[in-house]
Amino acid sequence: MSLRRVMRASSVGLFVLGVCGLIATESFVSANKAEDAKKYTEQLKTSKDPKKRAEALEELGKLGQIMKSLVEPALPEIAKSLDDKNADVRKAGALAYGRVDPDPKDAVPALVNLLKNDKEEAVKIAAAQGLAAMGDKAKEAVSSLREVQKSEDKKSKLAKAAGEAMKSINGKKK
Repeated sequence: MSLRRVMRASSVGLFVLGVCGLIATESFVSANKAEDAKKYTEQLKTSKDPKKRAEALEELGKLGQIMKSLVEPALPEIAKSLDDKNADVRKAGALAYGRVDPDPKDAVPALVNLLKNDKEEAVKIAAAQGLAAMGDKAKEAVSSLREVQKSEDKKSKLAKAAGEAMKSINGKKK
């Protein structure tokens, strides 16, 4: 066997081993993410501590961006969090809800309601960010975002968040 053939065979063998290694690593990571999703879903459902619920929502939002199926069992709890009496939980819930690729028929009205009616500015900003995370699936929110933007001081954080959300929804570069 010539040296060239040996090197080619070795290269192919190393490539195959590398691919197999990546697949095994990805499967391991997916299993860990699934366990994390279960843990945070349970934490969201059972914890009485608003900080723990907000943390769970933040983590579920991140996991939902990676893979929607990881957080599908938590979607009802995420939606419920939008009505929580704690503003930090509502804030985390609004952002997480937009990030996890929810059904726009449910999510857009819920997030617009927070955007327009919540007492806390931080929750309103998170609702705008949640709508922005939904991208063009939140088209129905543009008129409400425009209203909010016009009713605020142009330099306010809420007006800026509403403007950024409209850009994200309409597909314009930031």
